[in-house]
Order: sequence, then structure tokens, then C-alpha cells
Amino acid sequence: MWREFRESLDTNNIIEVCNVVINWWQSAPLVNMAIDPVDSSQWPTPWEMLHQGDFCENSLALGMSYTIYYANTKIPNELLYVTCLGESFQRLCVLINNKHLLNFERGIISTLPAKDCSISYRQEIKNIIK
Repeated sequence: MWREFRESLDTNNIIEVCNVVINWWQSAPLVNMAIDPVDSSQWPTPWEMLHQGDFCENSLALGMSYTIYYANTKIPNELLYVTCLGESFQRLCVLINNKHLLNFERGIISTLPAKDCSISYRQEIKNIIK
């Protein structure tokens, strides 16, 4: 099903891809903690994630990043661990094309706020793929 979903994406329209991917991953059942958001050496492959079926706020970002990467490896795709003091949270997010932030706010494409936020982890998904 995930393969068919990836193949159905029109990767020429980045905004549409981001919105469709966000919506698809919103249906994943959430648990408290499925991955360590800053230890990429321990992250599961997308196939392991889907087989296990355990997702958290952080692994949603990883799933979104994997989905876009495997749909089109040429789309700039980074994972960021964002600390936002203004909103009092830390979360793994996906940055697509250096401007579209996924998983910062649930269900929408965001931009990284310049104020009250810092990035403690930043890695291109292509360097994380096992």
C-alpha cells in the first residue's frame, strides 16, 4: 500500500506532495515514544516502521521524510530536531526544499519560526538511509 501511495504522488508539485503526505501519515496510530528523535543510527527503515506499526510524533516525521525520499530522491529533504521555546515542545520535523516544514504543526505545512526556536539536529535523509 505504501509503495502504491508513493508511486501515486506527483512530485512535480511540491506543495501538493507535502499536503498529501501529511494527510496520509495523520492516520497512523500514535504511541508515546517509538524512536529516539536524535539517534538516527537506531531509526528503523520505512519497511520496519510499517511492519511494527508503532508511531510517535517523531516517527511521523521520519515516515514523511522516507515517503518523499522514495517518491523522488531529487527533492531536498532534511530531518531537523526543533526546540521551540515559544510553544514549549521539541519535535523531529522534515524540511522539504529548504522551506516547507512538516510535522512542526500537526496536519499542515509550516515554516520554521525565526524566533524562539533552535535546531539541535539536522541531517539529509539520504545520509540516514540504511
